[in-house]
Amino acid sequence: MANRGAPAPSPAPRRGPPGPVLVLALGLLLLSAVAAAQPGLAAGDPALPAAAQGPFEAALAAADAAVASPHPWSPDAPAWRSALTAASAAVAAAPDHPAPHRLLFRTYVLVGWWVRAANAADDLRAAIEALAGADGEEGGAARVDPWVDADPPVPDGPPSRALLARAYAELGFSRYQAGALDAALDVYGRWLAALPDDPEALRWSGRLLLERDDPAGALPYWSRLVELMPDDEAAPYFLAAARLGIEVGPAASAAFRDGIVLYEAGDLAAAAERLEEARAAAPGFVDAHAWAGRVALEAGRPGDAAVRYRAAAALRPDDAGLAFFVRVSDTQRDFGVAAGRAFFEGLTAYEAGELERAGAAFERSVGANAAFVEAWAWLGRVRQEQGRYADAEAAWARVVALDPGDQRARAFLNLAREQRAYAGPGRVTAAAFAAGVAAFERADLEEAAARFREVVRADPASTLGWTWLGRVAYTVRDFATAAEAFTRALELTPDDEDVAWFAADAAARVAEAEAAEDGSP
Repeated sequence: MANRGAPAPSPAPRRGPPGPVLVLALGLLLLSAVAAAQPGLAAGDPALPAAAQGPFEAALAAADAAVASPHPWSPDAPAWRSALTAASAAVAAAPDHPAPHRLLFRTYVLVGWWVRAANAADDLRAAIEALAGADGEEGGAARVDPWVDADPPVPDGPPSRALLARAYAELGFSRYQAGALDAALDVYGRWLAALPDDPEALRWSGRLLLERDDPAGALPYWSRLVELMPDDEAAPYFLAAARLGIEVGPAASAAFRDGIVLYEAGDLAAAAERLEEARAAAPGFVDAHAWAGRVALEAGRPGDAAVRYRAAAALRPDDAGLAFFVRVSDTQRDFGVAAGRAFFEGLTAYEAGELERAGAAFERSVGANAAFVEAWAWLGRVRQEQGRYADAEAAWARVVALDPGDQRARAFLNLAREQRAYAGPGRVTAAAFAAGVAAFERADLEEAAARFREVVRADPASTLGWTWLGRVAYTVRDFATAAEAFTRALELTPDDEDVAWFAADAAARVAEAEAAEDGSP
């Protein structure tokens, strides 16, 4: 066996006989030095009983021989079988001493005998705690670390703390694979008793309790793991799952989690089935309704999606996202999946300022369903903003044909016609006119008035320019300017009844204001 340290030197001789107190002190010091020098003992271990020293030395020699042997590290290999036999004999010779238990535990782990290794670890911890309690110090057991190794460790290998985690992990997983969840949980409980707050033991305990539909039992494990490892990616998810299971019940929670996993795997049919089970198990479970709606929508079943999104929105009426997907589902149900999808693609592109992509999407939408009034209206709006006034006029004309009572569409149709009139080749006022209309629509009336003045300066015969200038002035209650502009427009288009009315009304308001000034004191 390898040399594990020389005996401690004896105290130097003294002249004359020592007193009784000094004899006792020297004896205790000598006992401590010899114990510390004994091979295979860890710091804090007491000295071995005399009767156990021979079996323990033999076990150390057998362990060294097994490590150095060419045999595989297996309990069936002769050298390792001898090491296990010798270590067991050492434990029998000193059942209350930690060193033989530590040697046996390490040997079992190194040869992969997980059941025996876990049992030996329990025995080692019990021996350490018994010794701590025998010291008569309250709470002494809690201050003793059973997994401190001899230096060097026997047999050679990783630290005992790492070997312990390996033993419990292997044993617990084998129980889990066999479907013995209770037995696996018992192993992970022993692991946590030996190594409190071990992250993997916490993780597996929480996972198994969730699989056993016990979210309340799983919650403290996931909570503790999140505290210890705030950057862990999975722990917050499972903590939320435990809380959800407590909130909606384990059956609904388990079905919901399965549904999400199936959805992410691309199996929409199976995902829908599990999500329906979650809805049935917990009718107040908003997310189950919403996810069932999402799966139905992606599967091309907008009618089913609308029902499920409405159920979710009824439970959470202030959720704008749910309200939006109710609208999406209704649109696809009423106008077809292709038309509905293209329509909302157009809305998304428009909000991103991508007018070309938006217009193309709205064209696909009306191409899929020519009766889709709102898609025609959005197509008209986009083409108008792009300056494609002929296309805008055609789109708005389609809206009016489908819904003759839509006054908004009639107004935009007339505007498109006016804009098209100014968009011909060589009409230098077209840009100013378009800018004026845009400014008016965004309520920038000062800018709008400036642009329409630019139009009538460049083209004094512009009926539209004078009419719009009058409209802006009337809006800001500048009735004198409005009366002048509408009068000029009426001279150019004497048969326009609307222009005639506004010209007369603006002139009357100017006269009233002048009369009020004349009658003022």
